Amino acid sequence: MITQNSIWIRLLCVHACILLSLSCFSQCPVNMGFETGSFLNWECSAGNISNVGIITLNPSPPINGRHTLLKNTLPQALDAYGGFPVNCPNGSSYSIQLGNSQTGKGAERISYTFTIPADRNNYSIIYNYAVVFQNPSHAVWEQPKFTANVFDVTNNNYIGCSSFAFAASSNLPGFLQSTVKDSVFYKPWTPITIKLSGYAGKTIRIEFTTNDCTRGGHFGYAYVDINENCTSPVTGNTFCAGDDSLSLVAPFGFSEYHWFPGNFSSLVGDQNILKLKPIPPAGTVFAVELIPYPDQGCLDTIYTVVRFSAEPIKLNLAKKIVSCISDPVDLTSSLVTAGSTPGLIFEYYTNFSQTTYLATPKTVTASGTYYIKATNDSGCVAVNHLEVIVGDYPVFSLPGTPTAVRPATIDLSSVIVSSGALVFSYWKDSLATMAIANPTAVNKTGTYYVKGSNAEGCSTTLPVSVVVNEPIFNAPNTFTPNGDGIHDEWEIPLLKLYPECIVEIYNRTGQLLFRSIGYSKPWDGKYNGNSLAVGTYYYIIKPSPVLASVAGSITIIK
Repeated sequence: MITQNSIWIRLLCVHACILLSLSCFSQCPVNMGFETGSFLNWECSAGNISNVGIITLNPSPPINGRHTLLKNTLPQALDAYGGFPVNCPNGSSYSIQLGNSQTGKGAERISYTFTIPADRNNYSIIYNYAVVFQNPSHAVWEQPKFTANVFDVTNNNYIGCSSFAFAASSNLPGFLQSTVKDSVFYKPWTPITIKLSGYAGKTIRIEFTTNDCTRGGHFGYAYVDINENCTSPVTGNTFCAGDDSLSLVAPFGFSEYHWFPGNFSSLVGDQNILKLKPIPPAGTVFAVELIPYPDQGCLDTIYTVVRFSAEPIKLNLAKKIVSCISDPVDLTSSLVTAGSTPGLIFEYYTNFSQTTYLATPKTVTASGTYYIKATNDSGCVAVNHLEVIVGDYPVFSLPGTPTAVRPATIDLSSVIVSSGALVFSYWKDSLATMAIANPTAVNKTGTYYVKGSNAEGCSTTLPVSVVVNEPIFNAPNTFTPNGDGIHDEWEIPLLKLYPECIVEIYNRTGQLLFRSIGYSKPWDGKYNGNSLAVGTYYYIIKPSPVLASVAGSITIIK
């Protein structure tokens, strides 16, 4: 319920924001989000939890396996029990894992101490966490835990709604049971707002702690990341010449969003994006109330002021990129945004509302529509989308062993089994460097290769062994070289298939009467130009150097 007093307090906050050059937030302290790829400025400690639940910690360098830095990779590494990415979906390059899945009463902590600038009385930080617990049947104080505390060093006390602890239980809100191990429960990435309004000039310490169960037999660990953007969490508040609408984008991951104009006179939106068309005048103030899920952070109201920039911004994207899974698409390539305004800063998302970062924009291996947000030096924002089609490897098969008997041949295209629209090519080698001259009429035994390619340029090459058997020679055993034009020559049509064949004819005494390499001119029954007498003669035919000789008899009849 909005009361007159709450409106008055909010208006004072808005006035304070305007006095602070339209900015209510300072830049993040160095490496608060681990983006240097290290634990710079973080304090690490490790120890154990006693049988009675007392945690003892000692300062230490980061211990790999207990304070573990996780670089965002492709494919993204997944938690072994929850199956969610171990890196935060806020688009950062690094997250950390605190604790591990080993048991033994271990306890770990990381903390970061910083001072809020004296002129920043309205200050918020958003961090993200995920938790994995083994859930034994212990008392609550004996269970594995994850604790997040925000400590006011200046006043020596903890800040209430920004500090909480989760102890392992099967009925924790937002927790899911692992499909890998029944005793494990997990909570995937969740954002939390640390509301620090009224803490200007004070020193704050953020602490994250994990511990195993007090009996030493069950584990608990967590993943943590902090958003590096500590300027206003609302983006898109600057419009440029030529814009006809403006989209204010609040941080994702909260239960509810309540957008108000600067005077809180009415509710104007209830999603994380507030689209404004027409664009209100520069200087117009908007506020968004971020309502967290139960026991997951503080209710916060953040402000933004509409600004105008005369600096033009143009975001030009290729409408479609087609590639193969073996050649991932790099959305950060200058070719993708060719023709856009120079000097833009790009962010990459998988949805229009810009709530899901594309964790690895350099190596996209999934087809879909992707959204790119561009921001120029003046804060002008443009959002555009493009379609990415990443083809998978073609699937087809070459069943069986195609067989033929010469002079028949084998058509390789007829042995392919495929349900997709593929283009096929035919090769003598597996690297597809030597093409088959006539793949529809293969006439030699051997292993050949069929390459199937799809529209995305992906290809699969499969071998196929073909067998082309030699024919059975049925050489005529008689012929009549009498000049009547009928069977005047000893014709063997199959020998046309063997240009290297050797044909020899002998008489009964073993005298060679005829010899031919190749059989382009059949034997006419003569020797030295003279007709041979009626009788039986003997032949030896060697079809090729690699085939066995064939022998038999031939009778001349007049």
